Amino acid sequence: MKNTLRYLTLACLLTTALSGCGSKDKAEETTATTTTETSATTTAPATATPAEEAPATSAPAAAFDINTVPVSSANLGQFPYLSALKGYEVNTSNSEDYDFERAYVFDGKSLIPIEGKVSQRLFDEMNGEKKASELMIQRNYETLLKGLGAVQVFSGKVTQEAIDKVGSDEVYKHNKWSLSPDHETSTYVIRQKDKEVWALVTPLGGDGNYNITMIERAAMPQQATIIKADELKKN
Repeated sequence: MKNTLRYLTLACLLTTALSGCGSKDKAEETTATTTTETSATTTAPATATPAEEAPATSAPAAAFDINTVPVSSANLGQFPYLSALKGYEVNTSNSEDYDFERAYVFDGKSLIPIEGKVSQRLFDEMNGEKKASELMIQRNYETLLKGLGAVQVFSGKVTQEAIDKVGSDEVYKHNKWSLSPDHETSTYVIRQKDKEVWALVTPLGGDGNYNITMIERAAMPQQATIIKADELKKN
């Protein structure tokens, strides 16, 4: 009987030991698996996000360079140089001439201020005369100006954006009808050894009238001076 109990006790101890070993092995296996998975997860290289490309920045539009214009030696006559078309006359109530003023020209990109002699002339057809078409007006002055060595810088309507950058009031003050989003203007420049002359030709629509702005770049003539003592005595 004692031997039987001894065998049973040994059997139980053996079973318990084997069970403990199995649990330990499973725990170690689980730990190893977890460690491997964690390690794999940790060491996996991160997928690089491609950097966003910066939008391409367009270069600013180049300003008009007068030095690219050939030098002309043609006889221009007297300022303001261009006559009216046959059957037309100057509308003196809406025309102005200055020894020194500012006017703007449009080179297709922006408005450029030019200072010097300025002539703004509005031309109307005379009573009983046939009005000229816009094409007739444009083509006549184009032929004349190119014959004098002029280069056409731009032909078309000035953009509202270009006007807004300078200011509508400023543009109208100095250019009247010669620059407008409503009418096409042909812009020419004549470069001579001692002169830079700009011409803006603007037909004004169905009425047949048109505007010509002439600008001869020049420095301001200084006219104001101090009053000298001997001049005061004379008065």
